[in-house]
Amino acid sequence: MAVYDERIPQVKQQRPRRRGNRKLAFLLVLFFLTVLIVVFIQSPYSKVQQIQVFGNDIYSAEQIVAQSGLIRDMQFINVWESSVRNALQPFEGIKEVTLTRSFPGVIQIHVTEHKRVAFWSGQDGTRFPLLENGYVLKQVDFSKRVVDRPLISSWSAPELLPNLAKSLSRLSPAVLGEISDIALTPTVYDKQRVRLFMRDGNEVRSVVYKLDKMLNWYPAIVKELPSDSKGVLSMFEQPWFVPYGAADEAIPLQGNEGQAQKPQ
Repeated sequence: MAVYDERIPQVKQQRPRRRGNRKLAFLLVLFFLTVLIVVFIQSPYSKVQQIQVFGNDIYSAEQIVAQSGLIRDMQFINVWESSVRNALQPFEGIKEVTLTRSFPGVIQIHVTEHKRVAFWSGQDGTRFPLLENGYVLKQVDFSKRVVDRPLISSWSAPELLPNLAKSLSRLSPAVLGEISDIALTPTVYDKQRVRLFMRDGNEVRSVVYKLDKMLNWYPAIVKELPSDSKGVLSMFEQPWFVPYGAADEAIPLQGNEGQAQKPQ
């Protein structure tokens, strides 16, 4: 009996086909993912619904959006920061551009512009912003904007504009806001003499290369002036003040450097 049992072939147990089940599961997941992607692309959530602009002053939000190449209902995934940055390069008043996305469908353009330090007057009465880098931005006419920066009323040396812009950019916002008009008044001895008309009624005379260092003292110096007195304040080394109509009454003031020198 034992010999007969040994001759019967043993039936091998078949293992379950796990590999085939895994492949089927993978194909099902891939199928549903493809369906979800197609549905998402066709839905409003995959499209740009709103474009926001932050940090702009020189250019309007409408100008920036139009130049950026972004439009509503374009595919959200097709928005690239590098493309927007390249599109905005012709706007020379913009220094830097970054892009952020906010789901669903919100694109935020963050711009950093060059600081406006003054206005350049055109021959036809137009006004263009002078930027901190010395560039007169003639792309934008500021004639209808509020004059919140000094107006350059007379300037015969365009090559000195970068120096002026650099000095003005270093002034405190309060002092810069006090300047109404700037005029270049060169002399035989110094080509960088300037005359500034202040909003409080005083006149300041100085030089471009000392303007930022001297003019930041203006609020403190004005406090030393006689009450209800307006005149010419010379700020070269030691400040001197001469009331209007009293040329012989030069008043030395406390300065921050150098020896007292009478105004020239």
